[in-house]
Amino acid sequence: MEIKVRQANDGDLDEVERLYGELNDYLAEHVNYPRWSREVYPLREHAEEGLRAGNLYVALCGEKIAGTVIFLYEQGEAYRSVEWQIGFDVPVIIIHILAVHPAYMGCGVGKALLEYAEELGRSQGMRAVRLDTFEENLPAVRLYEKCGFSYRGLVDLGLEEIYGLKWYKAFEKIL
Repeated sequence: MEIKVRQANDGDLDEVERLYGELNDYLAEHVNYPRWSREVYPLREHAEEGLRAGNLYVALCGEKIAGTVIFLYEQGEAYRSVEWQIGFDVPVIIIHILAVHPAYMGCGVGKALLEYAEELGRSQGMRAVRLDTFEENLPAVRLYEKCGFSYRGLVDLGLEEIYGLKWYKAFEKIL
């Protein structure tokens, strides 16, 4: 299956919102490793924010959006507490809301989005790709490790009161 990644446009928002909803419906019926839920996270507003900033990307299988991600360029203050392989203040891409539609799970969509982040980062002079995931999100942890990301420790993102989740595993891949 060929997967193409491109920057999202206004016409993609409805499909990204549908992907979020269908993924959350799937997670409600299966083991919900990331602990996401409909009407809570992720939401259309997150995709709109990413689109406005030019940071929302989609993975296409044919004409269908099979996955999506937002690339951020500013690290939250909580990331200062992580023992990164290279300094905190170097230019990096942060993976945010990497989501794969349930119909495309296990097809390489997440891997394609991560590889695109690496290519984009190198072309922009970034030094690393960084990300975090809820500590119990085992499929995500396996994907990141399989794609060459290095576990850098646990971080408290300050989201316990909002989402009930305290610890996140931080990962980094040097470019």
